[in-house]
Amino acid sequence: MRRMLVILLALVLLLGVAQAETLPTLTVGAKGAQVRQLQQRLNDLGFLESVVDGAYGKQTAAAVRRAQQWLKEQGHTLDADGVAGPATLTLLYDDKVVSPRLDLTTGARGARVTKLQNRLYDLNFLEGQADGRFGPQTEQALRALQKLMARHQLPGVTETGIYDEPTRLALDGDLSALGIEAPEFFDDAAPEKLAAQYVNARSAIVMDVKTGEALFEKEPDQRMYPASTTKVMTLLLAVEMGGDLDRMVTVPRAAGDVPNDSSLVPVVPGEEMPLRALLYGLMIRSGNDAANAVADLLSGSVDAFVARMNEKAKELGMDGTHFVNPHGYHDDAHYTTARDMAVLCRYALANDAVREIATAVTYTMPPTAMRPALPITTTAEILQPTTKHYYPGAWGIKSGFTNNAGFCYTGAAQKDGRTLVAVALKCRNRGQCWDDMKRLFNFGFIPQPEPAAVGNAPGIF
Repeated sequence: MRRMLVILLALVLLLGVAQAETLPTLTVGAKGAQVRQLQQRLNDLGFLESVVDGAYGKQTAAAVRRAQQWLKEQGHTLDADGVAGPATLTLLYDDKVVSPRLDLTTGARGARVTKLQNRLYDLNFLEGQADGRFGPQTEQALRALQKLMARHQLPGVTETGIYDEPTRLALDGDLSALGIEAPEFFDDAAPEKLAAQYVNARSAIVMDVKTGEALFEKEPDQRMYPASTTKVMTLLLAVEMGGDLDRMVTVPRAAGDVPNDSSLVPVVPGEEMPLRALLYGLMIRSGNDAANAVADLLSGSVDAFVARMNEKAKELGMDGTHFVNPHGYHDDAHYTTARDMAVLCRYALANDAVREIATAVTYTMPPTAMRPALPITTTAEILQPTTKHYYPGAWGIKSGFTNNAGFCYTGAAQKDGRTLVAVALKCRNRGQCWDDMKRLFNFGFIPQPEPAAVGNAPGIF
């Protein structure tokens, strides 16, 4: 028996040596998938906060040194030299060795904290946006979830406020039996049961276009950032102010005065094209360059156009809205509400030219002296029959995204002679937003008693 134990121990040691021999030695200057894997592990363990890019630079070396120093403090023998050799990698990739770092608690930071926060957010346990820092709010949310898990006797889970192994295993499993009211547990076969807790967006509304009646609301008057859904107002004013949309215009220098990370058509100052083409680029490509160009062309300056945007908002009763630019790039003073955006979209769709452009899925921008013809296609999956997010009858209008605004969408849909407008602001990702839009539309298309019209109903509907 003793001899057998000695043999088994020898085999384990040999396997460990063999595994270590298959691991590389990574140092400054190394690149590729193995470096990316290392960076992700360092990020998960809270040693690295920079981007995972597959390039072993000074930040990665510093993170390796921090990891090596921590491993030394745990009693392991190795040099803290910033070189990720086989011995260092073997220890870092062993979940048992690094388990104290995997068990997230107050003060932890990094991608795994962000992942946990997003999960808590999606389950409606955490209100705040994920920031990768495990603070009191994250601990409180985790405790609330653990308390629920423990009450349902999920194996090993207790209310500790620590993201430990039993909690991780439970959170990765099936939570449907816990009775959590969150979007992922909504029964889409019963659209009439839609409630605020089953909508991912932090603010949402669905409105009947003919009557102006709000059929469903979730925090519809909460101040939110609109991102590129702003361009609905830009398009509306461009059509109202622009005259002949087929007249030729020259793209002004203002088109180039946009932040470096802006979405672009692109258009180039000095380029000549029909105003109509510029508007299609504005909506389908969400071009910030086109937005600035339109603003400057029609009002003489971007600032003057923005002033007109705010005047129009007041005319429409959009009391919770203030614009700072014509494209929606983030500014703390640039905000709106879901109700205001629904009012705007309802009004805008009554205009034939706006409706034609805002609901287009594809368009070919004519050639100019600076480029050949440019085919453009919407990226909104809800409008694309080949995607899982397609909604039959969906009808425009505009998406938007910034880090502060989250993913936003203003859309319309038609069914059985009715037209609805739905708005979802601040979804965590695109898929969640499309889920929201479908649920809002499905709820809105449930047969309703004929209500009295609210305001002047657009005649075409």
